[in-house]
Amino acid sequence: MPAITSTGLGSGLKVNDIVNAIVDAEKVPVQSKIDSDSELATAQISAFGSINSALSTFKDSYKDLSKTSTFSAVNISSSDETVLTATAGVGAQTGVFDIEVQAKAQAQSLASAAFTSPNDTIGTGSLTIRYGSYGPTGTDSFAVNADTTIQNITIDSTNNTLATLRDSLNADSSNGLSASIINDGSGYRLVMTSDKTGENYAMEVTAADDDGDNTDNITGISRLIYNDTKKNVTESVLAKDAKIVMNGLTITRDSNSIDSVITGVTIDILDAKPGTNVRLNVNSDTSTVESQIKGFVTSYNTLIAQLNEFSKVDSDSGDKGVLAGDATVRGIETQLRGVLNNRLDHLTGSIKSFANLGVFTNRDGTLEINETNSALPKFSDILKNNIADIADFFTATGTVSDTQINFSSSNSATVPGTYNVEVSQLATRGTLTGTTVNNLTISGTNDTFKMRIDGILSNDIVLADKTYGALSELIAEMQSKINSDTTLLDKGVSVIVSEDAGKLKIESSHYGSTSSVAFTQVGTSFLADLGLTIQQGTTGVDTAGKIDGVDALGDGQFLLSETGNSAGIKVEVLGGAIGNRGTVTFSEGSTVVMNNLLLNMIDNQISNSSSDVNSSSVENAPPSTLIDSKTDSLYKKLEQLDRQDEDLKLRMDKYEARLFKQFNAMDSAVAALSATLGSLTSMFDQLPGYTNKK
Repeated sequence: MPAITSTGLGSGLKVNDIVNAIVDAEKVPVQSKIDSDSELATAQISAFGSINSALSTFKDSYKDLSKTSTFSAVNISSSDETVLTATAGVGAQTGVFDIEVQAKAQAQSLASAAFTSPNDTIGTGSLTIRYGSYGPTGTDSFAVNADTTIQNITIDSTNNTLATLRDSLNADSSNGLSASIINDGSGYRLVMTSDKTGENYAMEVTAADDDGDNTDNITGISRLIYNDTKKNVTESVLAKDAKIVMNGLTITRDSNSIDSVITGVTIDILDAKPGTNVRLNVNSDTSTVESQIKGFVTSYNTLIAQLNEFSKVDSDSGDKGVLAGDATVRGIETQLRGVLNNRLDHLTGSIKSFANLGVFTNRDGTLEINETNSALPKFSDILKNNIADIADFFTATGTVSDTQINFSSSNSATVPGTYNVEVSQLATRGTLTGTTVNNLTISGTNDTFKMRIDGILSNDIVLADKTYGALSELIAEMQSKINSDTTLLDKGVSVIVSEDAGKLKIESSHYGSTSSVAFTQVGTSFLADLGLTIQQGTTGVDTAGKIDGVDALGDGQFLLSETGNSAGIKVEVLGGAIGNRGTVTFSEGSTVVMNNLLLNMIDNQISNSSSDVNSSSVENAPPSTLIDSKTDSLYKKLEQLDRQDEDLKLRMDKYEARLFKQFNAMDSAVAALSATLGSLTSMFDQLPGYTNKK
């Protein structure tokens, strides 16, 4: 308010009170409307913040129902958990299984001779470690594991003591072993243990000793060698496979985790107990699914109760919720009911709706799980007998009719349905096949070569100089050496070496048009001895075909649909015939439908304090959602009300100033008239013959 006032001395009126009353008569109704509208908008923003939170909570409540693994839960019990336990994955086979554990898999350990101190120097040079298997007695020839890489360990002044060598070995997680120092009473021993269990992961250790003697057991790093001809360290633990007997069948694995004996079940061996059967019970467990669905219902009912509270209208008391009559709230309720009442007719199972599941909608919009009304599906019965159909109802699934085609993925553009798959070309690997191998003796003229695999050039690759007992032994050596090349390893490329009628066949591990094999440099007798020379093999090709009658994008063994209703469907073609290959079916589960709805409602960046940070008016902001748009409009309304409040104050200040000016002018005029009256009265009193009658 301005500082202008009036005493009313001239007129005797209470001008301040009159002006304030006039201003208030015009201001108060408008100010009250602004204040009430502002209070309502603030309360509505808070309410929508609560609704947004409830929608997010509801969305989180069913996230596990979108996972296929949730519906594959089983109970597993072992009659002797000191011998074996088990865990289940997707599609676990139920039943009772008797298992005898005859042997537990072991990782080989090699222990050096005793040293007087962990700080004793051990020499310098390099160790080469290969992984493979020895014969039953441990003295037969070493057979390299072609699926492993060769490790070269450099030992210099930084790691040439027992302790520093241990530390450097442990610092490199890629070398396939761990090291420790053990004092057994006779001294300190360096113990090297293979990272992997099984007979095929035993270690062969050779040395290039700087003292010039690569095999002696007196000085230098040659004291650490272990191979089929010289063993300067002791094998303290033998590499051994796990061995079990189930249903009369003997099964061996290189690991104590066995995952391909019972479908969907991994058996973990903890100890061997020959001659004794351990009973493994695998039973279906629906308790997790039951808990998840009940949690879904509870969370949904909490959301609906909150929506009802905000939008209520009590005709008896006249009470109204802060969002009574709000179209956005009605829209949320309508869309939620629409999803819950929707039938997923594209599903092939018996569960196509929540009603089929035994979940029904009450008059107030909440959900109820039926267990009492025998005329309707009972939730517990459906859960017990239809777990596979329930999984399809909740999860997005893809299935194919051809056993040599795998469903890989889909995306948000994919429309549920069944689509034809046609294959016109199978993917191949880049391949190079030589001529007949004539010599299994590797020496200086045929031991070194370079290759280009999938466009990546290798370093010099050097085969071990020796006479190999069989072509298979040479093949294992070649594959191991190629796949151990540091450049190829870094780029993630590798090869598969095999025999093709006495010839060496080298294939890239990858499929498709980027897959290639070439020799770029070979020894002088490489062609005569091994049938290989500087040459380029056959480049691989991508698979080709159609999905839903439209050409799909081929990439290696994958076909990707890019257009139409099937857009986003990706399948992997493993093999099979050219031509019509059956169908691929994509089913959109109810959790996907619900997610799509809620993602268009929930504002993940909503703020109830100063402003909506995800405002649709902000440049580069994420797309507006239903809640975002509503809160944006409410914040804009608050801004308008603030401007109206400021305008009102300014207008009333001017109005008040004008009134005071007018009243002050009137007061001055009255004062002047009063003064004139006084002067006239005095003058009349002085006139002769004038009598002032009072």
